[in-house]
Amino acid sequence: MKQMSGSEVLIYGYGAVCLCMIVFNLVYNAVQRGKEPRIEKKVEHLKTALLQKYGAADGTRASENPAAVPDTSVFFRQMHLKPEKSEDLLILAETLSDIFDSEHREAGVCFIRKLQPDFLRLAKEYLKKDSMQTAYFAAFLQEYVPWTEYSDDLLEVLLEYAAKQNMYCRINALDALYASGNAPYVVKALNIQDRMETLLHTRVLTEGLLSFSGNHEELMKMLLERFGEFSVRIRLAVLNYIRFQSGEYKEFMYRIMTDEQEDRELRLSAERYFGRYPWEQARDALLAFARDKETLRWEYAAVAAAALKDYRGEDVISALKSALYSSNWYVRYNAAVSLEASGFSYTELIDVMAGKDRYAREMMEYRLGEQRLMENQKVSKEGRGEA
Repeated sequence: MKQMSGSEVLIYGYGAVCLCMIVFNLVYNAVQRGKEPRIEKKVEHLKTALLQKYGAADGTRASENPAAVPDTSVFFRQMHLKPEKSEDLLILAETLSDIFDSEHREAGVCFIRKLQPDFLRLAKEYLKKDSMQTAYFAAFLQEYVPWTEYSDDLLEVLLEYAAKQNMYCRINALDALYASGNAPYVVKALNIQDRMETLLHTRVLTEGLLSFSGNHEELMKMLLERFGEFSVRIRLAVLNYIRFQSGEYKEFMYRIMTDEQEDRELRLSAERYFGRYPWEQARDALLAFARDKETLRWEYAAVAAAALKDYRGEDVISALKSALYSSNWYVRYNAAVSLEASGFSYTELIDVMAGKDRYAREMMEYRLGEQRLMENQKVSKEGRGEA
């Protein structure tokens, strides 16, 4: 019998693995399909019972008479439900989702408030489980945190969630902390992220900070107090968060933008800030960036050309026209957009359109052509509407 070569063994072995995966997926899907009707039945049964116990059967709001509302521990025993089991937590979450999406929202709020004393115990239970189950419980907390208050002990457990290596667990824990509206604990969580081996993307952190449900001014103040302790990655997320949230930090942003020893990404973020919140004191620095023809500093020029869109004056027009002659496409494009935003027409840009620089001329023709196309489309839509 011919002996198989090493490559043949590898191919057959790979085929066997693929076959096993296919069989596993088929069996798994069959099991899940079998579970779905059972889960749906449990959800419907739990929903009916929850509305009977926590709804307003007598026409009054359940929250107005909390003493008459049963403890959730008694309710869980009656329903043979153990929320420390992930499958039962899933059933509870789906039930609450249905209730909160219906006219019986008040019953759901009442139930969550009665469940609050159990949150800490459940959080500790899920901390012992695998990361995906921990992540799911963090998501459950985040969903219903607006209807209750979290103790410092519970927030401390969420910090432990945020320190796990699993990305889903960390992100869900951070989301729960943002939803809590507790600024000191959000700052603590960011410090933890700064020490992690696997880093979260800056955009994820920025979007999370923007979702914060508490006092944004308090959070920004606390973040800036610790700003120097953070890594560049966290500092960039903080700057982007401030850029989208507040125009009250111009002097701070100006110092970063003009500090040549500062990190490039931080300076660019500060530049963008002055495009969102025009400030006359930043004009000269932005003009200098826009006029800079050094190839290695094209990003500063590109961002400045975009930021000057809402600044007025002959010096701004001159700098933007100069940027049209840049060798970098992004600088030229942003300059053209800013000139267009200033309301300049073809005839007012005759020195560019009739000039010898083909790239500058083509860029303005491209932008002005786009503008005419959009205007024609708008007129066409209005015409169809009148017809």
